[in-house]
Amino acid sequence: MNDPPRVLSQAAASGDDQQVAAVLSSGAPPDLRENGSGRTALDLAVWNNHPNVVRILLAAGADPDAEMGEYGETTALRHSAPRRMREVAQLLLDAGANPNGRKNTNQSTPLILTAAQGEVEMVELLLDRGASPDLAVELQLVEGGAEKLGFSTRVSPLSSAAWGGHLETVRLLLARGARPDNQVLQSLKNGMARAEKETAPSTHHRGTRHDFALIREIIEESLKLS
Repeated sequence: MNDPPRVLSQAAASGDDQQVAAVLSSGAPPDLRENGSGRTALDLAVWNNHPNVVRILLAAGADPDAEMGEYGETTALRHSAPRRMREVAQLLLDAGANPNGRKNTNQSTPLILTAAQGEVEMVELLLDRGASPDLAVELQLVEGGAEKLGFSTRVSPLSSAAWGGHLETVRLLLARGARPDNQVLQSLKNGMARAEKETAPSTHHRGTRHDFALIREIIEESLKLS
């Protein structure tokens, strides 16, 4: 077979599971990169949401935690979880993907990103597979970036859910052991202020004013009890 890396990459990107299986059966490693520095087949299969291809590559030994993206800027679980790619996320977790994402980085974790979108079922899946409900990260943003975006540089799953006004996600995280603090309350206030200022439809789904108000009551009551 001529140029297995190219053939494997193209087949993975297009969702051609038979071609992917054929290339792997010829002895090609599952983590081959086209031209030695391109994206892996798993990267392209996840990016294009082809769970059958993802299943084949993981069964062949592809690294579920390998860097993915044009610049190696993310991982497969971090990409798939907040995008409702449940089958892909389950396959990655079954193959041993770290539910907390990369270690020793300032990137938002899969759970933080998913909580920010209010994806309750995916949040529950990540928690069930061992994601920490309290793991916070300190984002490294350009000066003034946090103020412009309307959130704190220190983010946690609970603060992200509160910022988006996602009532059911907040309730789930609290039920699973997330501990509120004043930073979470501030994130909620920032999210409320940003939602009120938006005059055009946002690409970020947000809760209603009623949701924000209920979250505030829940967080303030939890703080009193802590």
